[in-house]
Amino acid sequence: MTEDDDDLSGEGGDEALDDFDRLTDSLYQRVLEFTEDEDVDDEIVPLLLLRLSLSTRMMGYAMSVARPSAGGLRLDLDRFRREAEDLIRVMKKDADRFIAQAQATIAAAMLEEDET
Repeated sequence: MTEDDDDLSGEGGDEALDDFDRLTDSLYQRVLEFTEDEDVDDEIVPLLLLRLSLSTRMMGYAMSVARPSAGGLRLDLDRFRREAEDLIRVMKKDADRFIAQAQATIAAAMLEEDET
C-alpha cells in the first residue's frame, strides 16, 4: 500500500474503502475467469498473483524515481513486504468471520446442487 492508501482509514475513508473493495471484487472476478479459461490449478493462483504483484511493484518503483537503483528497489521491496505482512495480520484477525461465511456459502451451494 502507498501513502495514499492511508486515506482508507482517514477522512473520506468509507468512500475510498468502498472503491477499494469494488476494485478487489472486479479483479477477483477476472482472475476467476482467467483461471477457468487457462485451467489453472487453485494451488498455483496465489503464486502467480504474488509474482505479478512483485513485478508490478518493481516496475512502479523503476518508473517513479529519477534514478532507479538496485539498492532503492531492495528498500522498496522491503516496504512492500511490510505492507503485505500488515495485510496478512488484518486478514488473520478476520479468520473466524471468513471461515463462518465460507462454510455458509459452501453449504448453500451444496443445498442448491442437491435441489437440482
